[in-house]
Amino acid sequence: MRDATEIEAALDRAAAEENFPVGSLLLPAECRPHIAVFYRFARTADDIADDPALPAQEKRAHLDRLRAALLGNDPEPALDVAHRMRRSLDETGVTARHCLDLLAAFRQDTAKTRYARWDELLDYCDRSAAPVGRYLIDLHGESATLYEPSDALCNALQILNHLQDCSTDYRRLGRVYIPSRFFDEAGVGVEALAERHSGPGLRRVFDRTLDAVDLLLRDASALPRSVRNRRLALEASVILAIAERLSAALRSRDPLARRVRLGRGAYAACFAKGIWRGLSARRGGAAAVAPRADVRSLVARSGTSFYWAMRLLPRQQREAMFAIYAFCRSVDDVADGDLPTVEKRRLLSGWRAELDRVIDGTPQTAVGMALASARTRYSLRREDLEAIVDGVEMDVSGETRVPDTATLELYCARVAGAVGLLSMAVFGEHSADARRGALALGQAMQLTNILRDVAEDAARDRLYLPREILQRHGVAAGRPLEIIEDPGFAEACAALAALAESRFAEAERALGACPGRRLWPARAMMAIYRLLLHRLTERGWARLSERPKVGPARKLWITLRTKLA
Repeated sequence: MRDATEIEAALDRAAAEENFPVGSLLLPAECRPHIAVFYRFARTADDIADDPALPAQEKRAHLDRLRAALLGNDPEPALDVAHRMRRSLDETGVTARHCLDLLAAFRQDTAKTRYARWDELLDYCDRSAAPVGRYLIDLHGESATLYEPSDALCNALQILNHLQDCSTDYRRLGRVYIPSRFFDEAGVGVEALAERHSGPGLRRVFDRTLDAVDLLLRDASALPRSVRNRRLALEASVILAIAERLSAALRSRDPLARRVRLGRGAYAACFAKGIWRGLSARRGGAAAVAPRADVRSLVARSGTSFYWAMRLLPRQQREAMFAIYAFCRSVDDVADGDLPTVEKRRLLSGWRAELDRVIDGTPQTAVGMALASARTRYSLRREDLEAIVDGVEMDVSGETRVPDTATLELYCARVAGAVGLLSMAVFGEHSADARRGALALGQAMQLTNILRDVAEDAARDRLYLPREILQRHGVAAGRPLEIIEDPGFAEACAALAALAESRFAEAERALGACPGRRLWPARAMMAIYRLLLHRLTERGWARLSERPKVGPARKLWITLRTKLA
């Protein structure tokens, strides 16, 4: 093993070139020399695959020799980086599988330059990025059960790096790591990566990719709290904070105009946040502080119409409503992503398992921790939380694609009515009128969302208008994009709008029968969504791509007016 000065120099150079700390001082001193050797081995192999001057056949020959030397089958001194890696593995007892997976991924880079789907890209990342986290887990003697959240974090970092380097990869090597399907859906070709600035279509591609990355980061959030080794847990927490900050930076900056990097100040802030969040999660009394901060950040970024109605609540009610909203948003994002159906089902199963842990008091995610606190304080019903996941699963399974009326009503009751019932528990209203009002208001708001998003949903091959209404207005069966062009579709939308208005009226009567001021947030949301429905009706149903909005200032005014009335 090399002396300490050489090791520190290698790790310092690595840290300056990567998005994450490589063998930082947070990690145990005895592990750092081995991490330096592993990093040098991985970087050497990656540099071979990325060399634009080498023919593909020559790249593969070099990588095959590294593999042979790693396995002890090539004593050539020039392959010292592989010999050192083999000796390190012998000393630590870590399997060579992780190194072999990296070599297989870099060998694939010599021949494959496009990835059609998200799952295809993740399969590559499982060999090009995930082995790094798995190596660290094994090196520190941690359980292999941590592979899953570690894979999510490493793969997210890899894809963020792909976005940072998307222009360079395309220009130098002809590679595109962003799924081709994302380009097709945005109506833009990969050649747009050669431009100096991103146009609207390419921006949609980037944002779609970042949406999927953020789902990975949510899966990864359990890692720092699950690692036994305190130093490794803090390292994971810092890296997670860096990934979150970088994802946000890539949403607001153009990677074609200039490589998006975090400055020293941003890294320092991420380091401080990661350390604080990691330590808080490992201290009993402070364990809930960091998850609540994460949930507040998620709600603030979402731009939800519910924000001010929640923000003006007393602190404990506000935190509970933030937790409920963050849970709904996290589960709903699964259905809205571009993942294959089998992967969406896996993620929903993960949320069902997290609900089990919420009930047992052992949640692993920030959202789950905040939700567990809200459930304990306000006696939130398990069946209402599970109904939300059931509703999203209806989307994933395709049950809501031109459903019958009964299916649509069940869907609304699950994804919106259940939220209303949970909210009533937080507001302290348990009467029959409150529950009836919550269900009616939930359906009215969901129908309004359906009418607002009908063009966007059709582009995703979704259509929520019930088939009975479509048939009544002579709309022919077909694919969603064909249906919304039918001459009778406008009348069908008008009929659904009338149904939504009747549900608003029903909710108004039921909530009006509830005494006291505790339901002002529900009344404020009803006023905001009713105004949105009226604006949609005034716009008409022939210009579906135009989306009327209720601006932030108007939402705040309605909320304040309702609260003070």
